[in-house]
Amino acid sequence: MLFRTNSSIPVACCGALCVAVIGLCWVPTCRADESNAPASAPAVPSGASIDTESGTISLIDQKNALIVVTVPGHDDLSFSVKDHRDVLNVVKVGDKLTTRFMEPYVTALTPAQGVTLTHLKHTAKVTQHSSGADQENFQVLRVFSGVTEVTGIDRKLNLLTIEDKSGTARSVRVSRPDLVEVMSTLRHHSRVRIMYESEMTIVISR
Repeated sequence: MLFRTNSSIPVACCGALCVAVIGLCWVPTCRADESNAPASAPAVPSGASIDTESGTISLIDQKNALIVVTVPGHDDLSFSVKDHRDVLNVVKVGDKLTTRFMEPYVTALTPAQGVTLTHLKHTAKVTQHSSGADQENFQVLRVFSGVTEVTGIDRKLNLLTIEDKSGTARSVRVSRPDLVEVMSTLRHHSRVRIMYESEMTIVISR
């Protein structure tokens, strides 16, 4: 589990391991407007890479199963691998780490008018892991779910902007035809029960 102060990015090793993600709420920063966006506004293709972070492993705490990553110009990142200590056997101080985030996409959307807002819950699982002589590769699927409030709808891009109980805005794309139909019934300040997924790739190189 990777976190910066109050945010986190998961990492684990081998098979379909499941980990809990603490507080990572990063998604595209664009806010959808209730009105249609200008025709020139570019859509990010589904599955496109939208952000990358790189750093160097600067500390490995074997006792507490903690890996600290130094990112130039940013706060340090920390991996908690207490539940997956085997990760400690495949990394070392000085390893380079790159995390690439993919565009999130909605998998469930239901009107929830009158329901209390919640914080988005975060879970993650490693869907693929491969080892090489000079790097470790992890494919991670993150799943976010909760009751949120609609603060913007871009009907041209099928982009929905939501806020959870924390007040943090997130913009996610709705692409499934049945969910686009649900989105068409929503209005500003509608409350929805939403689930969306986001894939990420973690590469540790030496």
